[in-house]
Amino acid sequence: MRQKIFTYTIIGILSILTFGCEKDEVNSDEKVELFLLDSYSKIENSFQIDETTVKTKASPLISYSDFISYDSVNYEFQISDKAKNAIDEVEHSVFGVAFAVKANGILIYSGYFWPSYSSASCDCIVIDPMMTSVDDKIKVSLGYPGLIQGQVIPDNRNDSRIIMIFEKDNKLIK
Repeated sequence: MRQKIFTYTIIGILSILTFGCEKDEVNSDEKVELFLLDSYSKIENSFQIDETTVKTKASPLISYSDFISYDSVNYEFQISDKAKNAIDEVEHSVFGVAFAVKANGILIYSGYFWPSYSSASCDCIVIDPMMTSVDDKIKVSLGYPGLIQGQVIPDNRNDSRIIMIFEKDNKLIK
């Protein structure tokens, strides 16, 4: 009789410990991702993207796990070899390939992969895809070939949602 009580007590304690404890789970929505765009419209007479019209591809080009770090001073993402290969596989145009950066599924900013061999200028956020073959970083810049005096380009590269996610996971370089 005593052995049954002891056995049931042990089973009860193990059940409480197994099912009664709250588990710390990582929120899988806490991520920054880069998507290519399926469709979008430009703001009149510019390359700037009307973000109310953005429709992204279903899957990200660069997943959060492929962002190794983010340098918020130089606006550079260090990326994995898998991400470098994904960028290299994109067919780049001298007029850019549109992308969007999302944090937790929310559009933060959009821009273009704009190759440095392009002779066209761009008044939007740009990433030079040619630099990924040289380095494991992608630099996010304002305009191509740079910001022209008097030009205004919305700048959400250091949006607090992006910063908080990278900081939380110790991936932020300040």
